[in-house]
Amino acid sequence: MLGELAVEVDGVGVPLGGGLSRRLVAGLATGDGFAVPDEVLAEYVWRDEQPAAAVRALRVMVWRLRSTGIGEWIRRTPAGYALAVPVEQTDHGQFVAAVNRGLQQLRGNDAVRAEGSLESALALWRGTPWADLGDSPLVVGSRARLEELRQVAVEELQAARLTLGDVARAVPALQQAVAESPYRERRWELLVLGLCQAGRPERAIAELHRVRSLLADGVGLDPGPSLCALEHRLTPRHRVPVRSGRWR
Repeated sequence: MLGELAVEVDGVGVPLGGGLSRRLVAGLATGDGFAVPDEVLAEYVWRDEQPAAAVRALRVMVWRLRSTGIGEWIRRTPAGYALAVPVEQTDHGQFVAAVNRGLQQLRGNDAVRAEGSLESALALWRGTPWADLGDSPLVVGSRARLEELRQVAVEELQAARLTLGDVARAVPALQQAVAESPYRERRWELLVLGLCQAGRPERAIAELHRVRSLLADGVGLDPGPSLCALEHRLTPRHRVPVRSGRWR
């Protein structure tokens, strides 16, 4: 579901036919194994142009799908139709699990495994989640949650790489990430840290100034606590002596 709908049974692709059938299967998949009510499925399939006998039309479509490789997985329940596929056998289920695993590993100071988990998660991403369902308001919330989780995975993958000292890959990736989503402060924070780690403190300070101007001009806000703390540490005008004789 991370992109246009694709279905495989035992590693073999299953042709689903036209757009209506694809939207039906995509709508079923939003249930994560639980039943989806007929009226919800009808809205997924036909949107604002539902036929007079929508429920009967759904039954005909399901009957036709039963001749495909996924027919045995479509089950009728009192609550509606269900696509009885465990969430761990879907790409979006695997994606969520891999990202959460990677974040937990990073919190546990296991940057090597965290990098692998986050890379495997992002490799599953092929495009807009539930793309076949278009701009249906029924998937807006689920789509937004997956999109946000992807943004976090992009950022924390680079955090893992910086922990491992891999600035050669992390810094260019963070520069691209900043260009794609300039108001996400976490990626600016990581970029500044990466530039410092790469021995480029002047460029790091310049990026701090750039994000401060961007936030002020774009949304009328100052940087958050993490970026302010970095600015305090790195910008000469903020440095103050401490008892040990070192500078911070």
